[in-house]
Amino acid sequence: DAPDEMFAPRVENGRLHGRGSVDDKYAVALSLLMLKAHPDGRVGALITSDEEIGGFKGAKPALAEVRSDFCIALDGGNPEEIVLKEKGLLRLRLVGHGATAHGARPWLGDNAIENLMADYQRIKPFFDQTAPDHWHRTLNLGIIRGGKSLNQVPDRAEALLDIRYTEGDDVDRLVAEMRERIRGELVVEEKEPMFIGGRSHHLDRLLKLAPEVKTGAEHGASDARHLALYGMKGIIWGAEGENSHHTENEYVVIDSLTRLYERLDRFIATAE
Repeated sequence: DAPDEMFAPRVENGRLHGRGSVDDKYAVALSLLMLKAHPDGRVGALITSDEEIGGFKGAKPALAEVRSDFCIALDGGNPEEIVLKEKGLLRLRLVGHGATAHGARPWLGDNAIENLMADYQRIKPFFDQTAPDHWHRTLNLGIIRGGKSLNQVPDRAEALLDIRYTEGDDVDRLVAEMRERIRGELVVEEKEPMFIGGRSHHLDRLLKLAPEVKTGAEHGASDARHLALYGMKGIIWGAEGENSHHTENEYVVIDSLTRLYERLDRFIATAE
């Protein structure tokens, strides 16, 4: 969702502003241009629409019908950086329980919201990690719900937690240890693997064709993680949005599209 004005794209200072400009409508246009430029079957495009909610009805089942030596997910990095791994995704529901009472006599009840908050404080220390590049597990409390009436002690409250993890984490053990610390419940809503693209001769060739490009990692998650289910090698690459994704000032740097197009075109044209 976004304000209405974001759905009227505009160009300012070399940037195309608008919802989806960098995440991820430019990739559709770029894919179509690649298909037009290379009609000999060297390249194919898979365009789906549910990446933001997991890709479970899009990329995941569609990739089962596709065979490719090398895949490029146009959904991250920038023309000067190829992403070779992304963090895994763990979504939890933290539930606090209590007992109702009239708000004028709170001593007769047990406040589930307060119990939930206490449990959250018990969980937070599991994420007190630091690294220069933040390549460690992280926790975000995204949604909290509780209470039915202002003058009633709530008997149930819940929080939705968004956790991103790295190859150094055993997430099953992490969940088990957190459960031992809390009074309430901790329910696993979603557990998705990391994306690790792996080395291939296609990647080596791409880096040779564009020696100015480096490799790196991303903190987010994308449909690229589904490639591992089918044993396909791949990378994440894309245009430059200067971290404006999902903001009310989303844009794509137009010059970055030109650079990305030229490198992709050269890579595809020289494919064996």
